[in-house]
Amino acid sequence: MIKTLRKLVRETITQDTSSRKVVTFDFDDTLLWTRVIRDEDGDYLEHVPAGENPDVFPIFLKMLSNPGVEVHIVTSRHGKHANPNAPVPSSYTEVFDQLRDWGVIDKVAGVHFTNGNLKVGKLRELGSELHFDDDTEELEALRGAGIKSVQAYPHPSWERPQ
Repeated sequence: MIKTLRKLVRETITQDTSSRKVVTFDFDDTLLWTRVIRDEDGDYLEHVPAGENPDVFPIFLKMLSNPGVEVHIVTSRHGKHANPNAPVPSSYTEVFDQLRDWGVIDKVAGVHFTNGNLKVGKLRELGSELHFDDDTEELEALRGAGIKSVQAYPHPSWERPQ
């Protein structure tokens, strides 16, 4: 998988740079890994942050450092509500806090929240040519949309114990 990722990244960043290429990344379990906490029977209790995804995060940083690539984060988390008096969801602020912690908040071209909807519409709107995501439903929706996709793999703790 790593060789395939490297080849795809190399192809994307060495293409004609007369116009910027748009590359998009999902956030949860694509950039930021989460780890599952289970009870004594192996049933899911909750999940907690587990650091950067070691396969995808280095690619994200490489893309951010390339002036020919415009990087956006597109997450299905819920963003701000249309009602300005509604409270801002903590899931919204968590993304920006993490980007600040990583020191990349000013390098990302945009952060987009689909509020639980599939990302394909937003990716088309942005002109994404390459999208990284861990969600197979999201990746399936990209088939036929003209957007190359790369599947990110979540933390091993997501695998159900036998």
